[in-house]
Amino acid sequence: MRRLAMITAVVALFGCLLKPQVVAQRCGVERWAVKTGTDGDAGAVNLGSPQTTTIADLIALAPPSPLPANNRFAPVEDTVFVLNATLTDFKLETGAHGDSDYHLVLMDDQGNTMVAEIPSPDCVGPGSPFAVQIAGARARFDAQFTATSSFKTANVPVQVTGVGFFDFFHNQHGAAPNIIEIHPVLDIQFNTEASGGDFALTSSTSAMHLHAGGSSSISLTAVPLRGGSPPNVGFTATGLPAGVSSRITPAGDGKAVLSLSASTSIPTGTFPVTITGSGSGRSHGQTISLNLSGQPESPEDQQWEYKTVSASSEQDVINQANRLGSQDWEMVSVVRVSGSPAWRAFFKRMRRN
Repeated sequence: MRRLAMITAVVALFGCLLKPQVVAQRCGVERWAVKTGTDGDAGAVNLGSPQTTTIADLIALAPPSPLPANNRFAPVEDTVFVLNATLTDFKLETGAHGDSDYHLVLMDDQGNTMVAEIPSPDCVGPGSPFAVQIAGARARFDAQFTATSSFKTANVPVQVTGVGFFDFFHNQHGAAPNIIEIHPVLDIQFNTEASGGDFALTSSTSAMHLHAGGSSSISLTAVPLRGGSPPNVGFTATGLPAGVSSRITPAGDGKAVLSLSASTSIPTGTFPVTITGSGSGRSHGQTISLNLSGQPESPEDQQWEYKTVSASSEQDVINQANRLGSQDWEMVSVVRVSGSPAWRAFFKRMRRN
């Protein structure tokens, strides 16, 4: 019996040793809210107007001194940049000081380098306006490479879209002289060396909210890669749940307004909706979260305030929609009228006390 008990104990011990150990994921600390979009200034980031730039331009920018802990340094950290470069190497940030980011080193033709980071979706708070796009960027990277705790060589051309960010210096591999980064990365496209006519697709938000009988709109933008004129792109929305319809209004220069309308009978919950832009023989997609509430709001619950703006052109409509979007205004509709100015756009937002 004693021998049997000893054998049983040894088997149990080996069983414990052979079980996979579950390790809690480690997230970041320094300026983490700014890195992931859960800071109070995240709403000021202009998701609808990405700016094409270069590594040389970014590393020439003056960093703030001192760095704000939980606020953004405008305008750099309020801007979405589109950057073409070579991904030289990458790793998963692990260990005692790791934050579970994918650390990407980008290099231009002159040998200038800077860092771009893709956070783990599990480390991004649910209130972040970047959450869906970060998850998409992480999935696209995983489809191309496998990141581990050691640097791996890539040396492939990429096009990175993400928010400007200034980090603290801690001997980061590939860091720019001013420690500027693209953080978080919202989209990454691989093998973009022959990118004639290619473009990046962005939207003014990664989430939309609809109540039964309501409507909401966002702006869409196709940004040409490596400069050039705006592409001629057609947009479509797929994956809409029952009771939700879409209307896409072209606004010129690679831009459009996507309007969604809900009937009085819709399912409740969160649904992925795919926005696709197609043109010049190329197609790119982006997923947004559509949050549906089946109960129409009563007048007492709505507490809406409304705004009407006049615009001289389609581009003026887009510009004003982007500006008002940073103040939580949602475009309800836009119409063309006779006379000048020729456009009227209607906006709403929850009333502020």
